Amino acid sequence: MTAGAGAGIRLAETGPGRLALRGTLDFTTATIARAAGIAHFVRGGARDWIVDCGGLESANSAAVAVLLDWLGTVHRAGGHLRFEGLPERVRAIAEISEVGELLETGV
Repeated sequence: MTAGAGAGIRLAETGPGRLALRGTLDFTTATIARAAGIAHFVRGGARDWIVDCGGLESANSAAVAVLLDWLGTVHRAGGHLRFEGLPERVRAIAEISEVGELLETGV
């Protein structure tokens, strides 16, 4: 399933418990990405999730907010989420915000 393709952000299931995030995750696309991720996590239930962020072409602090929200959603459901391929810009924003380790290790 692909969500938000027209908005510049795509979130697609690539396998059981695996999602790929592609495109631009910024203030314009954050609401769409947040909702798409939560829909996947709720539908998939409490389990281990991996989100591949290697396809993010552009991101800002809104991306960090979305990823943190996804972590909270999955954690509250009793699952585990981690991210792969975080772009350097997202890592830098997370470090400044003192949540870098959380994004790196997941919950």
